[in-house]
Amino acid sequence: MNKNTIQRILILPALAFCAFGSDVSAQAVADTTLSIQDIEIRGRRFAGLSSGEVKRLQVENNLSSLAVTTAEAFRQVPSLITDIEGGITYRGSSKPGMLINGIPYGLLEEYSGDVLIQLPALFFDRLVVSSFTPAEYVPDGDAGSINLASARYTADDSPLQLTLGAGWHERYNAGAVVNLHPGRFHIVGKYNYRREYRSRKFDKTTTTKQNTTVMNNNADARPDVHIADLSIGYDLTPNDFLSVYGLYHLMDYSRYGGINNRVFNPAGEQMKYVLRHRYNDQRQEAYAAEARWRHAFSKGNSLNVVFNYNNFVYDEDNDYKNENTATGQIAAEDNLFIRQEKRNFYWSAGYMHPFASGYTLKAGYIGRAKLEDYSTDAADLKSGSWVPNAQKTYAYDVDRYLNLLYLSLNKQWGAFTGEVSLQGEFSHLDVQGETTNRFRLYPRARLEYALRETDRLSLQYQERVIRPAGSFLNTYVDYADATHLVQGNPDLKDELIHSLELAYEWNGPTYRLTPALYYRYRSNRIMELATQMADETVWRKENIGHTQTVGFELAASWSPVRFLSIGASGDVYRDEIDARNIGYGERKSLTCWDVKGNVNFHITPTTELQIDGFYVSDQLTPQGEIKGRYAVNAGLSQYFLDRHLRATLSVNNIFDSLEETTVIDTDAMQMTQIRNRDARVAWLTLSYAL
Repeated sequence: MNKNTIQRILILPALAFCAFGSDVSAQAVADTTLSIQDIEIRGRRFAGLSSGEVKRLQVENNLSSLAVTTAEAFRQVPSLITDIEGGITYRGSSKPGMLINGIPYGLLEEYSGDVLIQLPALFFDRLVVSSFTPAEYVPDGDAGSINLASARYTADDSPLQLTLGAGWHERYNAGAVVNLHPGRFHIVGKYNYRREYRSRKFDKTTTTKQNTTVMNNNADARPDVHIADLSIGYDLTPNDFLSVYGLYHLMDYSRYGGINNRVFNPAGEQMKYVLRHRYNDQRQEAYAAEARWRHAFSKGNSLNVVFNYNNFVYDEDNDYKNENTATGQIAAEDNLFIRQEKRNFYWSAGYMHPFASGYTLKAGYIGRAKLEDYSTDAADLKSGSWVPNAQKTYAYDVDRYLNLLYLSLNKQWGAFTGEVSLQGEFSHLDVQGETTNRFRLYPRARLEYALRETDRLSLQYQERVIRPAGSFLNTYVDYADATHLVQGNPDLKDELIHSLELAYEWNGPTYRLTPALYYRYRSNRIMELATQMADETVWRKENIGHTQTVGFELAASWSPVRFLSIGASGDVYRDEIDARNIGYGERKSLTCWDVKGNVNFHITPTTELQIDGFYVSDQLTPQGEIKGRYAVNAGLSQYFLDRHLRATLSVNNIFDSLEETTVIDTDAMQMTQIRNRDARVAWLTLSYAL
């Protein structure tokens, strides 16, 4: 019996979990410490912005997002954008911390884009975007964190919910939620299957002093995605709540891509033309087991204990055939097999003690261990035999251990509320036997003033960190995707971020405004730069110099009449990139912005129509820009059977306008890269609640 089989047997008994328990610690902080710039998307009720301390986008009212993926739903959130590969940018930062129920998962690291462009928006009940995260969370991420939280269903919710959807181009989705509360138990089980046709178009032209290379690649795939979680909570005593949780995710697909690669000399004469056929199988599998205990003492004291284990495995098989375009014959064959495994352990204990004087003390400990293994196996077909390719074959491992203590003190006096906290962390990093030990402090502070019952002004500061992922520390070149060769950098340092924000919340009888002014200072900023190796472009991770970003965000909602609601948001910031420490001659800066809006019409008590859209301006990169893009979506919903059955028709990316163009312009290289996938998509979704 192999290790993976043993691990699954140990995990299966824990595939029983209740979100009431899985969210115990998340609930404790979400209701008390989220800042006014936090954004919460409720999975069952997407919407335009609503009033209150947390901005809510509710799925049920956000009709264009009802049937789509989490990556597409994120585009409804102020200041949060996603690209066509699922990459996230929040307030100009591309590396927010990603959590599930407040805990880091290997599933949401290097391959988070693949997950988010397939994860149904309705699977998780709450997607919380926080610019000021609680002290109980790890300080990972730049502008804040994104937390995917499991549902908290109550006995008043439907015991059974079913969803069935179909879309253009062989797209299907089916899901179910079971919600039971027998006696002291709270049981919630969810499952979703999704199949989508994904078409990818890629064109790149690279010019150096030696030649010009033109590459294009069109690839199609139909991934099968299964995701399920099961949660069981038990009221042991009036003061003790126990829970266990299990999560399983599987994405599996095969695809073909024809990569045309032409090389021209400076005179424009074709020197080489290769058609490289790529047959690619990919499998991503993740599972998790978790246990929580919450004990409530007298006088409001509480203790929360959590243990989580989550495993992520990435397998990829590639078979390549180079075709002689003049004869149509196969001139060369090679293969490449990749396997990555991440084993994440997380354990924490947190204690909260309120004092009669208005003070609240929080103290706790977080421990983490992340064990990563990477290996490749490559060979070339020569004279009828497969010969190992040493250049593309390698193995390495990265182990990281973290121990973090936190202390937070909150005080409320009159109209003021203040919080100061400190996280102290000791880290141990082992990369191929080379070890590094560090101790670091992360301070945090927040002051809020209530101008009146509904309006608040807040000022907050925090320090956060971005740690290089294991693959970022790899010295080898990753040849899996010929359109995007990547090389790690074992000398990468942690990126440190200092954030300052001044925010205001203004509520009226029919409107809500939440402006915010923010500033970030980053040292050792980690960015990806393109270099030319022979005729190929290789992207390499580097620490560039200290940079800063200053921005202004405004979110608003307005309901002038009962049947109409309008939501709008905008974010404008001045981004700065300083790569002079690695050879680039000057500091670069650019004013970037994005704007979003939605209009909701309640035509009848059972009929709703929504139109929404966004525009993202040009974005700065170390060597150039990513050009602006936009999208417009629409959705129509109709209830039947006394609102038990709902039919929703949605159309996304109506004008096929999400194409991404990246331009690089340096002394050594000029490159234009165009990516596009999944043009306009229409979905018909039926939802039934018992």
